[in-house]
Amino acid sequence: MAIRFAVTRQDNIVTDAEIVRYRRDGFVLPKTCLSEDDTAMLQEAVERVLHDNPDWHNLLRMPHIPARDGQDEGVIGGEELFKIALHPTLISVARRLVGPNVIMWGGEIFAKPPSIGKATPWHQDNYTPNVKPGPERSSAASAMIWIAVDNVDKENGCLRFIPGSGRSGTLGHSSHQDAGKMLNFEVDTKQIDESQAVDAELKSGHFSVHDPYVVHGANANTSGRRRAGLTFHYMAAEDIYDRSFGVAYGSGRNKAAQVGRRPIWLVSGENRHPDNDFAVGHQSLEDLDAYAEDVRLEINRQHASRVTA
Repeated sequence: MAIRFAVTRQDNIVTDAEIVRYRRDGFVLPKTCLSEDDTAMLQEAVERVLHDNPDWHNLLRMPHIPARDGQDEGVIGGEELFKIALHPTLISVARRLVGPNVIMWGGEIFAKPPSIGKATPWHQDNYTPNVKPGPERSSAASAMIWIAVDNVDKENGCLRFIPGSGRSGTLGHSSHQDAGKMLNFEVDTKQIDESQAVDAELKSGHFSVHDPYVVHGANANTSGRRRAGLTFHYMAAEDIYDRSFGVAYGSGRNKAAQVGRRPIWLVSGENRHPDNDFAVGHQSLEDLDAYAEDVRLEINRQHASRVTA
């Protein structure tokens, strides 16, 4: 698998002011976006995956993992989305927000159909945590990049954030069995001020980034347009991907997420936590492993050359 995208340093991909907003609010909508060509490539790859994996019910987990022997959550066509997960723009965003040592550990396609797309209740991503802080770290550094495949806005149920809602850490959540919602858990709304919600309206190819603590959700898609977004998760390699967590339920599909057996990849810098396991879940993924290592080495080379220049 040759590297698809040019790997160049992008130190200003997230500005200093945007980093301040991310630290304060728990999310940011960077001005930078993917190029028109890369956006078109992303859209085509997502459309193929949705077409070839029709049983997606608003959500398709781990779309960057190809359906191969030994894979619990693989999809047909995952190879192309894996390359997008390692796009240098996305890794540069992760470097700016979680640090130079980066692990890519998950992803989803959220594709809410026209008129029947389910609501996503207010929640925190760390309610079911599998990323834990490393030694002498008060909290784990992890970021979800949510890339708009379609144009997303209030009419078709864009993502919404409560600024600063994660400053107190994990909030109380309750379980429910509401078939009209994407998740079977949600935050106690007495702990947040919904009037402060910010709508993350995005043109295709643009993206939002949020941390594991900020409260977010989305209204149902009652419009006549689909609302599709492609997400990838990145974490600091100083922290640990906790495989003892096992499985996660309630994320929109009948089958539980095999969180403890998912493959993860080091995509920038070096691994700083000896308990991060880069072998579990990698059955039949040797070509993806080689691609990720080539990307990591090139990113490291680019940053090292700037330091020594």
